[in-house]
Amino acid sequence: MRISSRYRMAVGALVLAALVTTGCHSGQAAPPAQPTAPSPTSSARSAGATSRMLPPPAGNDYADAVRAALNHHLQVWLEADLVKRWQQGRASFNSALVQLGQLAAIPGVRGIKIADELGYHDGLTSRQQVAAFLTDASTGLRQFAPGKPLLVDMIVPDLGCLPVQDPPLLWSTECQVKADGQYPQLSVASVTSYLQAHTISVLDLSAGLLPDNTYAGWGVTRDIAEQQAWAKVNQLGWPSLVTMHSRKALAHPGAYDESVPATKADLKTWVDLPLAAGAKAVDIWTWRQKYQGAINRLLDPGLKPNALWLGLVQRHQQGDQLFTHLSPHSLEMSLDADLAMLAKAFSAVFIAAGTG
Repeated sequence: MRISSRYRMAVGALVLAALVTTGCHSGQAAPPAQPTAPSPTSSARSAGATSRMLPPPAGNDYADAVRAALNHHLQVWLEADLVKRWQQGRASFNSALVQLGQLAAIPGVRGIKIADELGYHDGLTSRQQVAAFLTDASTGLRQFAPGKPLLVDMIVPDLGCLPVQDPPLLWSTECQVKADGQYPQLSVASVTSYLQAHTISVLDLSAGLLPDNTYAGWGVTRDIAEQQAWAKVNQLGWPSLVTMHSRKALAHPGAYDESVPATKADLKTWVDLPLAAGAKAVDIWTWRQKYQGAINRLLDPGLKPNALWLGLVQRHQQGDQLFTHLSPHSLEMSLDADLAMLAKAFSAVFIAAGTG
């Protein structure tokens, strides 16, 4: 589709405004503990520019996917990897902010996911780095997508260490010390500090549970570990700071193993227990994506239902709020066919924003 010169000039002006005025950090490996925010004057100029942000025209794959999902009555969130763009430097980061601002301008877009497994093997290895990223992303998107809540997903490893066991087990205590030593940026104290800064509105949480046989050796079960993790979340007061969601990867390569007992156990641990503990929704990865050389799906090839899918549909029908992820460049049949099926089990979807 031919894009008008007026549209190109408007977007070009926004890109220039971003490059000149947005006060993000350069994204180097060791950002300062106190990143510099934009000055009030430059923020106001940038905010004024964003009030004229134009959504992408038809013919943009990501915008078309957003509009199609809205037509299927799904709640739509954009999904971006801003950590990578932040690390690449100011120009790359600001370009991504503009792109997200355009997509967020589509009427009906609910919010923006800005990071996947934040702080976990993504190059951010300290509390200061994570906090600096969140500050820059929040500041930038308040300008380019004003009013849109921001979401990150995180693994918090020491939540999988039976954090409310009474009396504490020697093994669980050692587990927490090891987790905090290996991932200080993901300790419960660090995560609490991020939430208290109010840079995000929603946290998709993985408790980082250990293998089932580890818990068996400790004399407990996976379900007990999941319950303890969410008990700790509530004890820490996180739900008073942000909206809490749970997250779990349940997609599989090829055909699903139709082991009904295993399916019921998985759905109980990863969906039922977090919701019972107060999670407002569960994020299920993923609709369809290539991972480790294979296509991973929730359904079987050709949009064929399986035991896992039927369990998700049942929970959707009983009112559970479930999210999944979709890219317009990884479809089983077609955008419309895939979304029509997706909407049978999910109330919300993260649509890839094309930011890498």
